[in-house]
Amino acid sequence: MDDTNMTNLAKKLQNLELCLKSQHGEEVGHGQALRDAIIRKDLFMEVEVLKSLGDLRLKKAKLSKDSAEFDKAAALYAAALLRCTDPDMGQTLEHRIGYMEKLSRQLLQGYSPHFRWLLPDYWGTVNSNVVRVAEIVIKLDRRVGKPWHSVEETYTETLVTAIANSDMFLELEILKSLGDLYLEKGKAISDVSQFSKAAAMYSKALTRCGDPETKLTLEHRTRYMEKIREIVKKASSCRQLFSVVVICVWLCTKL
Repeated sequence: MDDTNMTNLAKKLQNLELCLKSQHGEEVGHGQALRDAIIRKDLFMEVEVLKSLGDLRLKKAKLSKDSAEFDKAAALYAAALLRCTDPDMGQTLEHRIGYMEKLSRQLLQGYSPHFRWLLPDYWGTVNSNVVRVAEIVIKLDRRVGKPWHSVEETYTETLVTAIANSDMFLELEILKSLGDLYLEKGKAISDVSQFSKAAAMYSKALTRCGDPETKLTLEHRTRYMEKIREIVKKASSCRQLFSVVVICVWLCTKL
């Protein structure tokens, strides 16, 4: 790695550390950092945050000697490894996983953490998962308040929980829901930047999706979002032009 890349990497890690220190709770900070990495399409930071979340769960597992915490650490390390494209980071994650498994066996009398996404019967039927996830999302919608920030934080918290539980169906639905949230916000306040956030969430959901019908739905939402973004852009340009004309007319009256 050259000096420029090393400098950029150091800055990213420093920014991540500052972001996490500025939050009230560790998992809240990690969740926001994960969401921001997805929005920026920064795969390196996404992997780094997932690794950090795995470290956090491993620390809790070591203190509590709780097998569920070891399972969550395993899920987060596995999620980071699945997304990882850097050989050095991949090696680091493999070492962490090996250490976690060794520690688990020592503390829990031979217990080995479950990488549940690898189990052939873990996901159950598609229909049962659709119903289950729909019920979770309905409960979330009832829980959250009206402010955009409240909804965004609730979905982000649930996204981290879904990944820690190896719950791919819920993870996918929350990514879609975040995309929908940014789309609606962009429409409501005519903010073009929100559409870029929506696009990033839909794109991430597409990379996680293995169901053809769901992929079609996500592609349809992406196309719809792009149409709305163009409409908002044109409306914004018209408003700006109108403002310029009004100012020019006013200036002319003063001459």
